Amino acid sequence: MNTNFEILETLALKSGHWQNWPLHWARLQITAQHFRYPLMQMQLESDMQRIAQEHARGDWRVRLALQVSGAVHITAEPLLPTPQPVQLQLARQPVPSSVAHSDAVRFKTSVRAQYDAYRPRSDAVFDVVLYNESGEITECTRGNIAMEIDGRWVTPPLACGLLPGVGRALALSQGDVSERVVHVDDLPSVTGWAFINSLRGWLNARLIA
Repeated sequence: MNTNFEILETLALKSGHWQNWPLHWARLQITAQHFRYPLMQMQLESDMQRIAQEHARGDWRVRLALQVSGAVHITAEPLLPTPQPVQLQLARQPVPSSVAHSDAVRFKTSVRAQYDAYRPRSDAVFDVVLYNESGEITECTRGNIAMEIDGRWVTPPLACGLLPGVGRALALSQGDVSERVVHVDDLPSVTGWAFINSLRGWLNARLIA
């Protein structure tokens, strides 16, 4: 990856309160350190306080974009409710190993080509379920995935090649899911699906053909 990209965090602002900010901040620090982007905490906290005051009512989708200079560009747009269950579809081909285990997947940045190549082709599909060349389910293009197998909710481990999402981390810490490798061949045993990210939380889902 070259340095012509932004480090991203996308989170919810509800009634003037930031959702899951400590987890987002921890991930932002790790990513900035990895790519050696300067991160000015006091300036960011001041900007976020201003944004929260300006959007004190309603639900908002806020995007933080950290640039290589250390500047952070913040945008906010209304966060609309998502009808459930959302429709998911299995990708037509695996994600190459060179991509699944790359920095572009391990860290949340504006480098999106690896996800755009798999984005849904129909408005009826909310997102696409990805898998690696070993046939292991990894994530969706815009969030993580949870599956119910044998009465337990599981999510793929990071070693399969996926973004360490904030919503996923929260679900693991609360005991809502545990890590387990799930292969494409295991999908007939899946009795429940969920899409997870920090922005929208836990969305009940359904895998369609």
